[in-house]
Amino acid sequence: MRQVQNNYSSLHPEMYKSDIRILKANKILSILEDYLADLSNLELLDIGCAGGYTSFVLSEKFKKVTAIDIDCKAIEYAKNNFAKDNITYQLNNLMDLDFKQESLDVIICSHVYEHVPDSQILMDKIYWLLKPGGICYFAAPNRLMLVECHYNLLFLSYLPKWLANYYVRLSNKGTQYYENVLTIWGLKKLVSKFEIIDYTSKIIKNPERYNALDMLVKGTFKYIISNIIVRYLLFIVPTYIWLLKKPL
Repeated sequence: MRQVQNNYSSLHPEMYKSDIRILKANKILSILEDYLADLSNLELLDIGCAGGYTSFVLSEKFKKVTAIDIDCKAIEYAKNNFAKDNITYQLNNLMDLDFKQESLDVIICSHVYEHVPDSQILMDKIYWLLKPGGICYFAAPNRLMLVECHYNLLFLSYLPKWLANYYVRLSNKGTQYYENVLTIWGLKKLVSKFEIIDYTSKIIKNPERYNALDMLVKGTFKYIISNIIVRYLLFIVPTYIWLLKKPL
């Protein structure tokens, strides 16, 4: 069994940079509103809510938000800074959450699958919790990304664990490489119970519409290259943004 990383926010203080976190939250919101339109009567679960930025932004549109994380410092920060009547913050993991089967409309699972001991158990639980027709916002890093997104190290995710651990320590980025990242083919197998609605290419083609101008700006060299990659080399895109729909 893989180890659980309980102190992610302590190792990654960028989790508390409000400008970055709110930009990401608005991107999630724009995608959900694009697909679902009216969110006002829906109940949301935010898995791995960290400091609460995303949960707070989404609570402006959703009827009720439950936000969970196993990082006690992050949950305390969220409670102290982003308390709201329709948000419940819990120091909890998904397996111990007290929700009935098929009780949730929307679940956020953004950069979470790679941190848990068993990603298949995670996705099976999400499937179990969602109502038929319910949606999971799934942001998933790709093992074939050239620069690993958590540690900003070239080719880190390509390496066997023992060598990756050494690489992380040598770079003074941490004590070990906890994450277990999948390729696009592994991810599709992981979420095979769901219908995949791919927003990756939509965001790259139209970053302004999806509040992704922090990533791309139309007409720039990066924008042109990104669109070529997503069209012809999808298997090396650093992160996939999918809506996972539970069949009716």
